[in-house]
Amino acid sequence: MIQKIRPGFKALLTTVASSLCLASCGTSKDQNQVHVTVIEDSNPVIKPVGIDLNYASATARAAIAKGLVGFDEEGRVVPALAARWIVTDDGLSYIFRLNEAKWDDGRQITADRIARLLRQRVRELRASRLGPDLEAIEEIVSMTGQVIEIQLKSPRPNFLQLMAQPEMGLFRAGNGAGPMSELESGKIYKLGPFNQAPSENEDRDKEPQDEENTSDPRRITMRSERAAMALARYTSGHTDLVLNGHFHHLPLVDEAGISSNDLRLDPVAGLFGLQFVRANGFWSLPQNRAILSMAIDRPALLTSFPKVTAWQSRLKIIPDALNVSGVNARPNWADTTMTERQLYAQEHVRRWEALEGQIAPLTIALPDAAGADILFLRIQSDLRRVGMDARQVALGEDADVRLIDQIAPYDSAQWFLSRLTCAQNPVCLSEADEIIAQANTEVNLQTKARLFAEAEVLLVQHYSFIPLAVPVRWSIIKPGARGFAVNQRGWHPLNLLIGIPIS
Repeated sequence: MIQKIRPGFKALLTTVASSLCLASCGTSKDQNQVHVTVIEDSNPVIKPVGIDLNYASATARAAIAKGLVGFDEEGRVVPALAARWIVTDDGLSYIFRLNEAKWDDGRQITADRIARLLRQRVRELRASRLGPDLEAIEEIVSMTGQVIEIQLKSPRPNFLQLMAQPEMGLFRAGNGAGPMSELESGKIYKLGPFNQAPSENEDRDKEPQDEENTSDPRRITMRSERAAMALARYTSGHTDLVLNGHFHHLPLVDEAGISSNDLRLDPVAGLFGLQFVRANGFWSLPQNRAILSMAIDRPALLTSFPKVTAWQSRLKIIPDALNVSGVNARPNWADTTMTERQLYAQEHVRRWEALEGQIAPLTIALPDAAGADILFLRIQSDLRRVGMDARQVALGEDADVRLIDQIAPYDSAQWFLSRLTCAQNPVCLSEADEIIAQANTEVNLQTKARLFAEAEVLLVQHYSFIPLAVPVRWSIIKPGARGFAVNQRGWHPLNLLIGIPIS
């Protein structure tokens, strides 16, 4: 097994854990007081406004600003601002009836205001990760005082999963509608039960309750920190839950001695692979990019991370659960052995270099983390076996390929393909873009699915994206904790950790 653990982590972990033990007496075991640490590799600020939210900021926004719907701890869509909804038979209209609710300043929530806020939010999010998905919305209208209709350009069977995304939580003049209230922001982000101010018809002269004197003691305290500090907090007993772990943090979990009973792996779907961002020389041709995909021994790569025993490799883009009958998008070499692939790749490289000269090392942009080092060394070793080489650079530096590690926010072939279009990437296939655009406007769901499958076949054969595996997302929490469950969305609402429902 290839491993490269950066020196000094155990010493760092011991030092940090010791300093934390000296700083305070540890976390409370009271289920009403939960301490959460979210792993962020950069930009650890928790700021639940804007459009490009990191995981910590998105988690905070979902706690204080409901959308029409939300997710429960198992990743299922549940009512939030909307009490219930219906979908028309053609799948082009979603009609929501709102709950009787108020903003945290006491003002009544109305369909007219929600429709206006939703229209504004959709415009804001055009430039966000949800932008391609939100293009499906034709119009948002207020039908009565408590009813909203969202009309779509074409059917999207999983549209509710899109509407449950944390970015779709709504603020009015800086005010949310729960299920929790922000009590303190900054490096330490503190949340409590939704604190609704009196309305205009209620007694505004009533003495407000101080945070510490409120009758409901339930609190969430959240921090956003790098993986080493997050794990040190957990091992020293100063945090109850660690969220947003990625594959490249896994070696630190081993080094920290975290029990396998505490490590929770979400069965997420998404994109995890190498995206070409520059295609010069040898890599300018799809048949040459195919050599990279053939050369990588995916099962061996994944076993370099022993904590993830069920990590699944991928040779295609769209998950098997979304396959269309009769369309096979797997590469034509998928059923050959690894030895056969290596021999073919060796001969291909030998012939190329005999005619064109030596192939320059493939530059791969990866996160600055021990797990990414392991991934790189495995890929480099595989390339060397077929006569090529690779060089690792940091994310953001000039490279031939960069790692894509994204989880799918909802179950749709459209999400996977839209991330690989020419609007998103410099190395792309316009023919596939045209088919994806046609599928996006198609009303018939069977025709839509088949068009997406045809686009996937073209993209797999183009090899501008080299799938490696499903993404990895993990959390750390003690067994039996309230309000937490692994789920396919990789999403863990804070409010449920202390027993506060979303609506």
